[in-house]
Amino acid sequence: MNPERTTKSEVKTCLKKLFKNENIENLDFDVLGNSEKGDGYVGDIIFAEVRGTTKEETCKKFNVVLKCSKTSEALREKAPVKDAFLNEIYFYDVIFPSFKKFQNQRKSVEPFEKVPKCYGTLNTGNSEFLALENLKSKGYTLWDKRKPLTRRHIDMVVKEYGKFHAVSIAMQNQEPERFQMLVDGIDNLYSKFLKSSDIVGAYEQNFTVIQNLLKNDLDENILQKLHNFKLNLGQFFEQSSHSVEDLNVILHGDCWNNNFMHYQKNGEPSSFAMLDWQIIRYSSPIFDLSYFLFSCLSEEDIQDVDTIKKHYHQCLTDHLEALGSKKSLYPLSQFLEEWQKYAKFGLTIATLIHKISLSENCEIPDMAQTAEKGEDIANAFTQPIKNTSDYRKRIKYLVKYAAENNLI
Repeated sequence: MNPERTTKSEVKTCLKKLFKNENIENLDFDVLGNSEKGDGYVGDIIFAEVRGTTKEETCKKFNVVLKCSKTSEALREKAPVKDAFLNEIYFYDVIFPSFKKFQNQRKSVEPFEKVPKCYGTLNTGNSEFLALENLKSKGYTLWDKRKPLTRRHIDMVVKEYGKFHAVSIAMQNQEPERFQMLVDGIDNLYSKFLKSSDIVGAYEQNFTVIQNLLKNDLDENILQKLHNFKLNLGQFFEQSSHSVEDLNVILHGDCWNNNFMHYQKNGEPSSFAMLDWQIIRYSSPIFDLSYFLFSCLSEEDIQDVDTIKKHYHQCLTDHLEALGSKKSLYPLSQFLEEWQKYAKFGLTIATLIHKISLSENCEIPDMAQTAEKGEDIANAFTQPIKNTSDYRKRIKYLVKYAAENNLI
């Protein structure tokens, strides 16, 4: 349902189905705006104000984000658009309610709940929709994706990732059959993208660009490590596309700047919400943590990654204990060992994330257009950007950290 091609009656029919659980009648709405280019590669967003009355004739009003899957047949054939939306629908309909119930049953004082309210989901067969609370109406804002997060933001998000991952570990420990049912309902989009497009080739091209940008900025031994890692990208992507032999949890999967909305109180960050649950999967928690840190850390804060890692682990084990499981289910030594094995994932993804973050609007890739030209959708991410200066600065300190700490 593309906002530019959809009639108001079609949107109204869709909203009536999405809001059936709110028990409102005489539903009407106003479109307040649409998403910008780059806000969603497999979907479009409509911002709307929805109004209606209850049976008691009480007026109710909702500020809504309506997520709509892209309808381009070429894109839906070349990329798992439908599966991505069904994953997010599954998260809001099944996984998050199950996590919430599990935490409530154990009377968790500080449960993981940094997720927008979902009013309803819809799968018509040809299109998929979610109606979510528009957090902008409550004062939440997106961070400028061109800038790293502040340390206060980093610590808040890391704490919640620890709690989110802890729920998986506790459920596996206490209700293994129920947890396995949750995992079985997840579609591994990461693996499907690898099979449906030449994502590895796109990353290899990007690594070549990075090598050229940094050839006069870094020591030869660091550049050699980067080169050696590039040669093994295909193998690493394959290994990281499934569950691992170590600890596995349900992952957020899409941990860059644009998927968090932040709330400030008295000029200081006090809360936030995690957005976009389409690439959820079951694998190492290090994939989420490293993706987030390499995508969002400043040059100053990357020097303090050891402290940030320990903060994450402390929050995870504290929440494990609060949920009735032992902290020893994920000892610090195991966590640090797994960080060394898997944190290169974060660097890899960040090479593309920072390219997108620093792109001008006209440079942001359009996967639908790429697919409709008959091209591999991965080609959308190989185009050069103008702002190579900031990109080089950002990637330089990330590669330097990864090489000096033997992550690559």
